[in-house]
Amino acid sequence: MGGLGAPEIILIIVAFALMAVFAIAIPIWGYKAGSTRTIGAVPGLFLALFLSFIGILIIYCTPKIQNKDPFAFPPRSSADELQKFKQLLDSGAITEAEFNNQKARILNSGYSKQY
Repeated sequence: MGGLGAPEIILIIVAFALMAVFAIAIPIWGYKAGSTRTIGAVPGLFLALFLSFIGILIIYCTPKIQNKDPFAFPPRSSADELQKFKQLLDSGAITEAEFNNQKARILNSGYSKQY
C-alpha cells in the first residue's frame, strides 16, 4: 500500500505529455499570432515561450498589421491622366479631337474626386 499503481503512472505520463504539448504549442501560437501583429513573429515567440498565456494576451493587445491589397493601383490624379493623354497625342496614337474629348471628360467629371 502506498506505492504507485498503474492508474497513477498513467496519470503521470499523461500529465507530462500534456506539458510537453503545451511547451511546444504555446510558443508556436505566439509566433503565428505575432506575425499578424505589429509586435512581430520572433518577439511573439519569446513572449509566449517565457510568459505562456500572459504572453499570448500581450501579443493580442498589440495592433494588427494593416494588409494592403497587392493588386490595388495607386489613385491617379486628373493631372496624371491629362499627362498620359498628352503623351499619347504627342506620339501620334490619338488625334487632337480625341485628346480634347478626354481632357473635357477628365476636367468636367471631377476625375480626381472619384478616388
